[in-house]
Amino acid sequence: MPRADQQRGVALLAVLLVLVVVTSLLVQLQQQTRQDLALMEIQALQQQGWGYLLGAEALGRQVLTDGRLREQPRWWATLRGEPLAYPVDEGLLSLQVKDLRTCMNLNHLAGITSDAASADLPELLPWRLYLEQLRQQEAWQLDWSPEVFLDRVRDWVDADSQVLEWGAETGQYLMAEPARVAANQPLADLSELNLIWPASRERLAQLPASLCQLPSSALRLNVNNLAEADLFLLWSVMEGQVSWVELQSWWSERPDVGYTSLDDFWTALNTAAAQDPQWKSRVSGRLMLVSDFYRLQIEMQLHDIDLIFEVDLYLSPQAETRIYARRWGPVDGRRSLVDQVVE
Repeated sequence: MPRADQQRGVALLAVLLVLVVVTSLLVQLQQQTRQDLALMEIQALQQQGWGYLLGAEALGRQVLTDGRLREQPRWWATLRGEPLAYPVDEGLLSLQVKDLRTCMNLNHLAGITSDAASADLPELLPWRLYLEQLRQQEAWQLDWSPEVFLDRVRDWVDADSQVLEWGAETGQYLMAEPARVAANQPLADLSELNLIWPASRERLAQLPASLCQLPSSALRLNVNNLAEADLFLLWSVMEGQVSWVELQSWWSERPDVGYTSLDDFWTALNTAAAQDPQWKSRVSGRLMLVSDFYRLQIEMQLHDIDLIFEVDLYLSPQAETRIYARRWGPVDGRRSLVDQVVE
């Protein structure tokens, strides 16, 4: 009998062990199933959101190319950065069109072939005035002076190996840790500025919003879409020869549907500086009325998921668009487009 009792006890323990193992497996299976279902739901939402984002991208491209919309003030408000809101199933989508000819294009520095220091070049006067304005507005967070900044960026983007007065070329970069070489070509992305000697991970976040990089070496501003807060950019490319009063007066009277010719713009500005034909011709080369580079900023709230998408595109004179960059996610610190729309 004792032996039979022992056998029954062993059998009972075995059954209990099996129950514990099975229960543990069921719990793990249940958890895994929940994770799989949650992942499938997220993937489904992302796929749904991707469809919405591509639809918003197509809408943005149509906004830029449909000539029938050009005479409508709403079209111009969109080009000047006013967000558009579109309710979708269980969410909200917002679209913002940003004119990239309303910022200072750093790749303009790649077209400067002179070896003279940035402080001495007449063609860099707009840049010096712009950077000095940023410092006066306390919007310049980099620990470089304007001359150092310009020389360092010029050495990074120019094609030669000649070191400028405050610049740095491959020789300095090879001694850095980790060793690297100067790009010696135009910037492909603003994040490259983090690599300029000495390297800093904080530099991109410290850049003012009025700085940009375009696949072009031209420094031009679109006077039709320039915001009032960016009038100092126009003052800079005009070499400081037009007073703030004149610029603010002009901006307050700018037509809602923009100008169709630069002659109309100069007539409206009515500045004495334009009596100098050489100055007027030089500045006119820095101005435009229809931009060629734009950014579509698309943000979507779908259930509890935020999807953010940025598209950079080129608009040809034939009103055809070509996308040259797509990015997920915003630049660090950028305000939510949805927040702007809701307010």
